[in-house]
Amino acid sequence: MVDNLNLEEKLKNCLKSHDASSCIPPVCYSNEEILEIEKDVLFKKQWICIGHISFLKKAGDYITKEILDTPVIIIRDKSKKIRVFANVCRHRSAKLLEGKGNTSGIICPFHSWSYNLEGRLKGAPNMDDAKSFKKDEILLKEFHSEVRLGLCFVHFENNLEKNLDEQIDNFENIHSKWPMETLVSTRERTFNVNCNWKAFLEVFNEYYHLPYVHPETIGDVYKLPNFPDTTNGAFTSQFGRTSGNGALLENEQQFALPDMPGLSSDVLNSVRYTWIFPNLTFAIGNDALWIYEVHPLNSDSCKVFQTTCFPESTVKLSSFEKLSKQYYHRMDAAIEEDIPALENQQAGLRNPYAEPGRFSPLLEANVVSFANWYSKKLIGSDSLSLSTNKNL
Repeated sequence: MVDNLNLEEKLKNCLKSHDASSCIPPVCYSNEEILEIEKDVLFKKQWICIGHISFLKKAGDYITKEILDTPVIIIRDKSKKIRVFANVCRHRSAKLLEGKGNTSGIICPFHSWSYNLEGRLKGAPNMDDAKSFKKDEILLKEFHSEVRLGLCFVHFENNLEKNLDEQIDNFENIHSKWPMETLVSTRERTFNVNCNWKAFLEVFNEYYHLPYVHPETIGDVYKLPNFPDTTNGAFTSQFGRTSGNGALLENEQQFALPDMPGLSSDVLNSVRYTWIFPNLTFAIGNDALWIYEVHPLNSDSCKVFQTTCFPESTVKLSSFEKLSKQYYHRMDAAIEEDIPALENQQAGLRNPYAEPGRFSPLLEANVVSFANWYSKKLIGSDSLSLSTNKNL
């Protein structure tokens, strides 16, 4: 049977050093009550990253997403500022936009209320007889948003516990050798996976599984990584050398595109894996950036947004369309191998006899850092008191 340690006591075992830390308790991957705590503590009460904004180039460019249970519009306004609005009309709550595109204004498809790119109501047909109706005072609900290195961050709470720079601290400095903010998104893909949201992010951030899950695709491309950088914010990052190009399969190395302009020699033939807590991770190499933004659907499944980016100079090459297909092939091949492993792991995490294991200090170092951050957040939250007295 499962031992009688309560959840908080188990989480404290994740707070130890990298060479002594335990894994996050399995119940945290399969319990809906804990997921609700995660949504409140990890997603709603701090800045979260919602992807690269390179596809929002011109005023009026927008994309819609559903983050947790909140449909949002991410849009570039006339001053070129990125804004994030709730995707809901202020009249009778119809959804305003779908998909992505460009618009000169936001028009509700239900009753044609119209808003400018700054979210202010500009038109409301047949409302002249409405007493005390003041069109100029009506605004779309806007969330706090900031952009760093081409990545958009949003905060859903009105009152900020920390500003973004306090939360991510030395993130920009650690990634300063790569021109992340000037890269161009060339493919976006969305898919669901039958595993807990944390498990998907974890597998992207550990080297341990590579020779066993990817023996003939990418397992031999990666050398042993360095120990993670010292990070002062809510993220972790690990740099490692590669035998060839980490963004290509072992047998397709001949299709490599040019290196990013201005890269120093000390980051060539390498990949940096970064996890911005809680839900976005990316890898950046010589020539490409690939991003995974992950949102929980329930405790057993998640929605994944995959984005691949290249330098604009690379995208303009006549050979880009042909050669980029090999990069997408590598991304898809690795995911297709990871998913069965993740679904198998999820089945094990639901086993009532599952217990927290131990980490490989170097090969799972980013995952250890997340487990430490995750445990601190949950232990320090008022919400956890709902679960701490239960034998989980």
